[in-house]
Amino acid sequence: MAISTFNKAKTIVKSLSFGTGQTIVPIFSNNLTGDYPGQIVSVNAFVKNLKAHAKISSLAPVKLPNFTLEDSETDKLYKTLDIEWGSARKQLNLYISDNQTDWYQVGAISLLNPSGYPYRIYNLMDLITDNLAIELGDNGRIGVQVQDVGYGALQAGDSITIHGSYVQEIAVDSDSATLHTTNDFEEIIDIESTIVLLANPLRKYVAFTNNGNHPIYLNLGDTATLGQGIYLTPAGSFDFDKPYFGAISAIAEGDISSASGI
Repeated sequence: MAISTFNKAKTIVKSLSFGTGQTIVPIFSNNLTGDYPGQIVSVNAFVKNLKAHAKISSLAPVKLPNFTLEDSETDKLYKTLDIEWGSARKQLNLYISDNQTDWYQVGAISLLNPSGYPYRIYNLMDLITDNLAIELGDNGRIGVQVQDVGYGALQAGDSITIHGSYVQEIAVDSDSATLHTTNDFEEIIDIESTIVLLANPLRKYVAFTNNGNHPIYLNLGDTATLGQGIYLTPAGSFDFDKPYFGAISAIAEGDISSASGI
């Protein structure tokens, strides 16, 4: 078994505003997209960055706590917590799931309208992990919910933007791949350049045979040109003695010809 690993970096962007209600909203899709050269052995998703930009203009501005010289560190902490969780606020809940139906709360933040600032930015990664990334596997999801805690849901002028990034890591057994390089193929070639084989980083071998009545020119690239490249006479063949992983194109001197290979 020859394992090849592919990484796909993707952006997370989800906007919450008036009308979102208290529904739990998935912030990104962990679905696997695209074609891979072989049998997929495993898929893992790693959230690398996750923040919330919140603008809550529907609430009265909240002032910073008033610390005195006599306040201990504990006093300051309690004053801060009292402002954070005892003021008029919205609440953003963070959830995680391992399927398409169930959600489990893993954290919450208080959304205030801070006096002197038009918005606040929250690091949501801190609610889930102390590590550099959140590992979700192939079935994990993260969702958010704006909860009414006595001061209403989001109103006109309020907005929350969840943003960040994640990486899907796909492990593929390349020995099980069904590739042009290990299967017979045939392409019709005419006086217009035609791509015979797409680029393939796992290509091991390829050979061509001209089955038509007109000469063919092979090009190691996307566009073939008459009189340039690898020349194939009718019934002629060509084997690549060294691996070439890029696209291969062809063009014929006559109206219709064909090229086949393995």
